[in-house]
Amino acid sequence: MKSDTRWQRIAERLAESGWSWRHVHLEDRVGRGRHVVEAHNDDGLTHAVVADSVNPAFVALEHSVKSASK
Repeated sequence: MKSDTRWQRIAERLAESGWSWRHVHLEDRVGRGRHVVEAHNDDGLTHAVVADSVNPAFVALEHSVKSASK
């Protein structure tokens, strides 16, 4: 059985909707982590989000993409 995390399910939904995405985990000089997620499509639309952890980053990205398509 496949054990997907929340961010992986969101990433799959984005890809199924025609969005390409990428995720980068960065650390500052004192070791605080930041997750940067970005999605773009063939229409030239781009959304990017920065968060302290990966799940909230993807949740915010999905919300941003959905809000823009309304």
